[in-house]
Amino acid sequence: MMNSIIFIQREIEEKLGVMVLTAYLRSRGYDARIVINPRKNIRLLKKLRPEIIGISLLTPSLKWALAAARFIKAQLPDTLLILGGPHPTFRPEVVRESGVDAICIGEGEKSLGLLMERYDGSLSSIRDVPNIRVKDGDSVTKTPVSSLLSADELSELPPADRTLYQDYPALRKSPVKSVWTSRGCPYACSYCFNAFYNRIYHGQGVIFRQRSVNSVIEELKELKQYGWKGLNIVDDQFLCRREWVEEFCCRYEKEIMLPFQCLATATQIKPALVSLLKRAGCEVIYFGIESGVEEIRMKRYNKPVRDDDIYYAAEALHLHGMPFLTYNMVGLPDETIDDIYRTVRINQEIETTYPWCSILQPYPGTALAEEMTIKRRDQDAGSFPYSYFQESVINDPIKRELFFNAQKLFPYLVRKKVDYDKFVRLVKRPARSARLLYPPVFYWFFGKGVRERYNLSWSAMFRYWIYSKL
Repeated sequence: MMNSIIFIQREIEEKLGVMVLTAYLRSRGYDARIVINPRKNIRLLKKLRPEIIGISLLTPSLKWALAAARFIKAQLPDTLLILGGPHPTFRPEVVRESGVDAICIGEGEKSLGLLMERYDGSLSSIRDVPNIRVKDGDSVTKTPVSSLLSADELSELPPADRTLYQDYPALRKSPVKSVWTSRGCPYACSYCFNAFYNRIYHGQGVIFRQRSVNSVIEELKELKQYGWKGLNIVDDQFLCRREWVEEFCCRYEKEIMLPFQCLATATQIKPALVSLLKRAGCEVIYFGIESGVEEIRMKRYNKPVRDDDIYYAAEALHLHGMPFLTYNMVGLPDETIDDIYRTVRINQEIETTYPWCSILQPYPGTALAEEMTIKRRDQDAGSFPYSYFQESVINDPIKRELFFNAQKLFPYLVRKKVDYDKFVRLVKRPARSARLLYPPVFYWFFGKGVRERYNLSWSAMFRYWIYSKL
């Protein structure tokens, strides 16, 4: 009898990576499923009794994942519990936590497929599987990472399996879908895990790999049966290869022609490419500014984007009437109020359609994690807030307050073109009663932006919120 696996999760959302893994395993004949909220669905898990339960997690989900692992092992002690995703990749010591039997580092298709094939109920049967670390008592077995999947191998993967989320109303009725076309990033921004990830895979294949246009278009044809008002192309570097984008746009315009959104780097955004994307159906382009101070952006964040690149990208987008969203951050321990205003100001100058701001989180595996360790209130990896919209983790209460206020008011400050003096009053010295309004102001602009980007009505957004609670 072949092994079975169930991926469990907390979030009411389609996890693209998990959908790709389940599709891959199902194509090889394994029973692979997804269950949201394992405590609520423990009867189902006991009925199915999978040999393996997997959890894919980011660092903010660590506390939940470990609690879920302990709960599962108490209810199903013979089940192998394996963690995967970014957090185990960069904090492999998590394998020693109670309830965890093994972790998968890096790409999971090859390794998980081999683990499913070899697992016979004993930990010894999977000790030599690449990318897998296995805990047996006090010892941990380590294996080297296997080579990255090539572009051809990525193209041959089956489409993400979306059928497994159809039992959940919020996801079945969601008007927004996601698709990926590439893996890897050639850059080494200090706030991002990609630099560390690239070191793990040094000498194990090409870092940036893109599926064939045909494989992406064929998946989108299949996805059309679910319908969407908004399609997110989630690649960090969708515009990295101009020839690929040109071929994609040509086919997308002819064969799909539904609205989509994509991410890019400011240096990749050119007038001719924007025109091509708009004609194909692109409605919003996202790119990162991070800081309005060029020295912080290029030296502290190691992001190779100059101010002139940002102004030129914005000019190209405005030329073709393309709305755009910018990613911005506050939260460096030595960041001043003037630095923050320069980030507000550059967004005002380029007339950002959707100014987005988060609070810097020095997650494990990033260069900033090492730099900011002594500045953090709590060194535990599980101490990060669940969302980068919540609070700073540094130990300076005055700076935490400053970052909180600036982040919550950021879209208002940009869209209303607030001047410096008013900015200081609102961010540095707000009245206590006024500060209580800051979170509602943020969520108003956040909701309004989602509604506009995906052409949703307020009633549709409310219905989706209700579905997510079911």
